[in-house]
Amino acid sequence: MKSFETPQSNHLSHTAAIAVVDAVMRATGILLLMGIAAIHLVQLVPTIRSTPLLGLAFIPLIAGSVIVGAQLVNPNVALTRLWLPVLALGLAAIVGYVFTRVVSTPFDNQDVGNWSCMLGIAALFVEGTLVALSAYAVSVLPRRHEALNGVAALSETSRSENSLVRVGQTNGSRS
Repeated sequence: MKSFETPQSNHLSHTAAIAVVDAVMRATGILLLMGIAAIHLVQLVPTIRSTPLLGLAFIPLIAGSVIVGAQLVNPNVALTRLWLPVLALGLAAIVGYVFTRVVSTPFDNQDVGNWSCMLGIAALFVEGTLVALSAYAVSVLPRRHEALNGVAALSETSRSENSLVRVGQTNGSRS
């Protein structure tokens, strides 16, 4: 017996696949954001002792990571509005790290040229992964959801046409 795929079953399988991808991406984003928060939380006290302004700058980064991560849990937020803050936070953290390694500032005058900091490298990896994930989400997911909405519209049209055919066949059999 051969199984036939209808537009409706096709729509349901696409919906399920997109829901799974969305859930995995959100969970990964949350883990990466919590990684950024944890890395900077571990360095908070030593950084405040050695470079107080830089340490104080860690606090909004930690809070932002938690707040943006909590937003990823909300299923009612539009994809672009959801992932753009994640992308911005990851980029800001990378730019901040590079800036403190290139320029001596009142924020941090001790790390110029120090590219081998273990936690810094770990943070760059986590932040870079977060930026890549966010960029993917912003560029690809809206198109997937639009395509899915198109499949739903086609499915509705197909169901309407099938209903009309059945009504026509019923009316035709009466004559």
